[in-house]
Amino acid sequence: MVGNKDIMCKLLFDKEVSAAMTVEEFLSKYDPKVQEICFWLRKIVLDLLPECKEIICKPYNISYGTKESRSDKDLIIYIAPLKDSVNLGFYRGVNLQDEKNLLKGTGKYMRHLKIKSINDVEIDEIKKLILEAKMEKRGSIT
Repeated sequence: MVGNKDIMCKLLFDKEVSAAMTVEEFLSKYDPKVQEICFWLRKIVLDLLPECKEIICKPYNISYGTKESRSDKDLIIYIAPLKDSVNLGFYRGVNLQDEKNLLKGTGKYMRHLKIKSINDVEIDEIKKLILEAKMEKRGSIT
């Protein structure tokens, strides 16, 4: 049975939100290297944002936000597995300081960090960006 939330996400964003699918199932179709990066990022995100909801929006990403909603106003970050890399995205990345100019993107608000290997990124910089995104959204997190 499809819930109203699932229908709304599918209609508004052409993405399917799956409450029944696990993260492991969602990532199972990706290369093991991509899976490793995703699980590594997920651990960091869950450690830094324990109060956030984890939302699987197949086939695109795993989003983290303040509510079980796919609305961009409720979301903070996402992990998007790709063929040979993973994007760690920030829904309001344009508002982040990003002193080392790590974030890419040309959208009005969203920015992302492309990760091809765990060894290619500085974990402290990732944590700093995640915490800054959390602070930017702080008023909505309880």
